[in-house]
Amino acid sequence: MPTRDLPASGPRRRPRWRYWMVAVTLAVTAALTSWTAMGPLRLAAGAETPLSQGKPATASSSEGDRWSAERAVDGDTRSRWSSTFTDPQWLGVNLGAPARIDSVVLQWESAYATEFEIQVSPDGLAWTSIYRTSTGAGGTQRLDVSGEGQYVRMYGTKRATGYGYSLWEFQVFGALTDASATPGAPQTSGAASGTPSASSTPGPSSPSQSHPAGHGTVAPSPADYVLAERPVTGVTPSTANPPRRDHREFQANCAVSHRLEDDPIVFFNRPGASHDHTFMGNTTTNAASTMESLPRGGTTCRVPGDKSGYWMPTLLNGNTPVVPRGPQVIYYKSGVRDYTSVRPFPPGLRFLVGSPMTTAAQFESSPAYQKGWECGNSYDNVDFPANCPAGSQLNVRMQAPSCWDGRHLDTPDHVSHIVYPVNGACPTSHPVAVPMIEFKMAWPVSGDMSQVRLSSGRGYSFHYDFYNVWDTPTLAALVKHCINAGRQCDSRGFDQFEPGAGAALDEQYQVPGSRTVLDRTGWTATASGGGAGTPARMFDGDTGTRWTSGAPMANGQSFTVDMRSVRTVSGLSLLSTGDDHARGYQVLLSTDGRNWTGPVASGKGFTNQTLVDFEARDARYVRVVQTGSASNWWSVAEFTVFSG
Repeated sequence: MPTRDLPASGPRRRPRWRYWMVAVTLAVTAALTSWTAMGPLRLAAGAETPLSQGKPATASSSEGDRWSAERAVDGDTRSRWSSTFTDPQWLGVNLGAPARIDSVVLQWESAYATEFEIQVSPDGLAWTSIYRTSTGAGGTQRLDVSGEGQYVRMYGTKRATGYGYSLWEFQVFGALTDASATPGAPQTSGAASGTPSASSTPGPSSPSQSHPAGHGTVAPSPADYVLAERPVTGVTPSTANPPRRDHREFQANCAVSHRLEDDPIVFFNRPGASHDHTFMGNTTTNAASTMESLPRGGTTCRVPGDKSGYWMPTLLNGNTPVVPRGPQVIYYKSGVRDYTSVRPFPPGLRFLVGSPMTTAAQFESSPAYQKGWECGNSYDNVDFPANCPAGSQLNVRMQAPSCWDGRHLDTPDHVSHIVYPVNGACPTSHPVAVPMIEFKMAWPVSGDMSQVRLSSGRGYSFHYDFYNVWDTPTLAALVKHCINAGRQCDSRGFDQFEPGAGAALDEQYQVPGSRTVLDRTGWTATASGGGAGTPARMFDGDTGTRWTSGAPMANGQSFTVDMRSVRTVSGLSLLSTGDDHARGYQVLLSTDGRNWTGPVASGKGFTNQTLVDFEARDARYVRVVQTGSASNWWSVAEFTVFSG
């Protein structure tokens, strides 16, 4: 016999509970989300209208557009939801406001569940079972239940057939307990700026809600859908077949900048609430990061216009963090057949790829999976290899979803607004094709791998987060020149197999013509401590020559450039030849060589090209001070100054 009124599950470890909803969503082959669709009204419980009728519905997966989630709450028994053919799967509905749940009616198609639960949640994150059975018989099941929540779902764990789970109708009955609420209407506070609204700030915990031990706070309100400032509507997914091109991509090469136990997407404004993450790209990403703060940060990416945040669980060997060395490869590809239909990410789009709660089987069956963990000749490993050849690197590749719903920059589970393509095309629920990100990470660890782990757990718990803060024209130029044209580009947008096409960006990795490069004719320079090679080699236009410090990098090394006349300057570029870039820097300006302003900019160097922006000022002299330390000599092959 089925049991009812089950207690909520016990507390989970602090960093993991907020990921539970994400884990369920990503536990299957694809994640598809649908919104309201009204059909002919066919009630299953007298004349009472279900609370679920026409409300926003989501599902762990869908067999295709014809079987999307909203078809189970449209009141039409001629349409249905059908999942992919794996366990577990779920179908849920947002009632739009808190409600008392009295009964649930499930009208099963022949693909039904023998084992399933009915679960309720106040926030779409922490779930409580109010019904469970292991003897489901299909047909029409009318379940008397008792519970409260704004979210209700069927969570299936065992299928009766080799097909998926399929419901003609999923009906929830009861009464709303918040009469002031407008059912189904997402709040838009903060949407214009792309930041969470005030209701995202944790507040006092309610005894009736289940929370992990040690946290007297509630999760952000699930009504906090972050809406795009400029939604994309009226899009029909492309099914075109342009000429076949083997590669439709460009790279974002970004180095590691820092580590923190923060996650501004899942644990916004809650520092230390997450497991340890390794951050790349934006140098300021932390728990409080927003679309107001991130553009003001620096970047470790080769393209200065990419201030996006990229982060992943930290890899450890025993208790020692292992940090990837140098710029990592982050591909931007076409995930759909019609690569000409891909458009840039909207500003502020953010999402998760994978989940720390994923099982080994779920990790391997996920569309994100790309040959698993690799080292030496060992590949396609779901977990870490037992041993890696000495001197080799541990690698993993993982692909992100690339079909956006066109409306939301974020959703409460941080995944439902962007899904994977179906048969090479975006589903109608998520019709906007955007770049498919693919992480290709490499860690310098080899030998015995028995003590290697992730801060989130085993190797199959690998996942990553993305927060888009690209300069819009720069991203658009790369998408158009590389993805839409079917080219295999580097981070500058240059395809070595099609050199005649040129590059999307100039030598400073910026949109051509976006900034003025000052003429260096007649410039002179002096350097502290002598050094090998004359400083004038920084202006000779030959990247094969360079000025070097002649000694290991140390705080205080500097060079001063005389531009021969006062100019208006707003940035500069330091191009090195390899690992000889400045580890840290300060920029000072002067009109007379005696009185100095600044530093007008300072930061760390991560790649062979350091691009620095600052407020436009008049100057004749530019001084760059090296503030880091390393065994390498400091070298500069080319020094460029920008105006405008």
